[in-house]
Amino acid sequence: MGLAASQARLLSITSRMADNELRSQLINNAKMRLTNESSKVSDEYIAALNKTQLMMSNYNLLGEKQYQDLTFNSLTAYSPQNNQYGLVNKSGELLVSELDTARYQEAFQKALEDKEIEEGDTEGLNAKALEEFLKSYGLEKTTTYFEQDQVYAFDKDMQRIWEGDMVYEYIPATEANPKPEVIRVSGLHYGYEKSKTSVEYGVYSKLLKEYQDADNAYTAAIKDYMKTFVYETTDNSGKQYQDIYKDLIGAGGADTGNYKNYQKSMQEIWNKIKGSLDEDNSKVFAAQMEEYLKMQAGQITDETTTPAPNRGSLQDYINAGAIVDQINHTITWPKDKDPEELLPSQDGTADLTGDGSEWTEIVQVELTEDDVAAAMKQMYQYFQSGIFGALDRDKFGSGNQAVDAARDKYYEKSRQLSQFIYGQDVGAKYYEKLDDMEWILYGDYIDGDPSKGRTNAPYFPTTALDGTEGGVAGEYVQVEDTVNGQDVTNEYYCNFQAVIDVYLCEKMMDQFGTPKYTWVDVNDPGSDGEAKAKWYTNLFERMLEGGYTTIEKGLASSQEWLQYALESGLVSMEQVNDDDEWVSTMYTNCSDITESSIQVDITKAEAEYNKAMQKIQAKDKRYDIELKNIDTEHNSLQTEYDSIKSVMDKNVERNFKMFEA
Repeated sequence: MGLAASQARLLSITSRMADNELRSQLINNAKMRLTNESSKVSDEYIAALNKTQLMMSNYNLLGEKQYQDLTFNSLTAYSPQNNQYGLVNKSGELLVSELDTARYQEAFQKALEDKEIEEGDTEGLNAKALEEFLKSYGLEKTTTYFEQDQVYAFDKDMQRIWEGDMVYEYIPATEANPKPEVIRVSGLHYGYEKSKTSVEYGVYSKLLKEYQDADNAYTAAIKDYMKTFVYETTDNSGKQYQDIYKDLIGAGGADTGNYKNYQKSMQEIWNKIKGSLDEDNSKVFAAQMEEYLKMQAGQITDETTTPAPNRGSLQDYINAGAIVDQINHTITWPKDKDPEELLPSQDGTADLTGDGSEWTEIVQVELTEDDVAAAMKQMYQYFQSGIFGALDRDKFGSGNQAVDAARDKYYEKSRQLSQFIYGQDVGAKYYEKLDDMEWILYGDYIDGDPSKGRTNAPYFPTTALDGTEGGVAGEYVQVEDTVNGQDVTNEYYCNFQAVIDVYLCEKMMDQFGTPKYTWVDVNDPGSDGEAKAKWYTNLFERMLEGGYTTIEKGLASSQEWLQYALESGLVSMEQVNDDDEWVSTMYTNCSDITESSIQVDITKAEAEYNKAMQKIQAKDKRYDIELKNIDTEHNSLQTEYDSIKSVMDKNVERNFKMFEA
């Protein structure tokens, strides 16, 4: 009975010991798994520490430097301080935003609707599309130069030009379009440039040059004829005018013995020429010449006012500092001279008039032969210097073949130019005014005095678009042209408005300097419009030349996509250089792109690592305790097992001995 109980106990202990060994093995396996988990958590933490992302350094519109995640939007954002970058796909097309795509397409749509652009004019179409594209960003080419200099106070006509409404091109009627058109533009810069290159301005420039060339040729013919005319023999001596003049101003000159011969010769020349003088411009000259030719020795002035008595000889006056005019019979005393003190009156008081700056004395003068002889030289010099300006070309030289031919040519070109400017022939009286823009626009001087300005009353209205322009409707003018080496005559519509516009603009620029044309952002006038215009011009030209594709909004703002696309070679980068050319560049070499650790991911990984390691360590400690308990229990069972085994062995041994006995 005892042996059987021991045997049962031994079997129970053996079973428990085997169970403990299994549990110990399972716990050790779990500890091994904890080691693997610890290694995995460590690897994740290390990966987070090593993880970086691409960052972009650029400037916002306020000029503030900022660091952003590298996305399409941050890479291509406009700022005057930013470098201009673009992304290109494997087909070489530029990636552009949905907004840029829409504005680009709309710009070309508007350009195609522009009737001024002829079919097939690709260059004109592209230029118009660029203009519309820039306009969509608020950009306009203008100038603020004249505004800040108060140009409006300078001239009302210039104010009109500044505000625009300039005529620059006339399109004649055709079968398809029976009504002529005049193209109009607004703005000083565009209108001025267009007016200068207009058909009208070109026709005017050609007519003006031909008119001026004919005018110069006419003048040259008159001069040549005058040489012959005045060099003819003037008296019985056989001497010509030029010989007389040389004798007069040479050694000896006129004296009391020969001055009458010179005076007679000059009188004969004067009688021939005075009928050809310009009535308006030669009055002073003619009166002075008549006075010279009337001088006689012993002549006493016959003044209507009471003259002061002669207080001495002419030489006495000259010696006293007075200025003697022998022709007009006056003596002028400077303010600092006292005529009463210098030359006391012999018979009464001198008749002095003046304004305080000088005194004029009217005197009785008896000319001597020496006085007249001395005046002869002065008379010839006066005639020599003033005769040509006093002549009326139209009255002088008639009948001379060269003069008549030159005059006819001048009249022909004058009529053409007059027709273009006024729409009519204004007549020979005004031909010489046809190149005087001030006279054409503003009329004669007030009271004939240039210092008083113009009357602002033009003699004739100029050709213009219509009556509201202050002019008359022009017709046509014939202009001789050369086409392919052949002389042809073309008809051009008469419209002087473009010429007026150019003249007023250039007058304005003479007054205020050359305008500073610049791009202005109408949405932000204080910003750098030039930089913005250059930026979007570069973008437009790259889209036009290399093609483009639209990037979706989601991808445009995704940092992960762009980093992957760059690292995988899905897209490449281009940059605009100093010559406004797009050139390829590596993103790894770009100074505006940097790598940065992802601090948020590192912090998160560190927290997860610490939490996971705490769990692992807690499990490991629990497993160690369980193993220690198992080991203690195992040792106790082993001891009990050994004890029972020993008892059983002794009982068996005793029983065997009993049976042997």
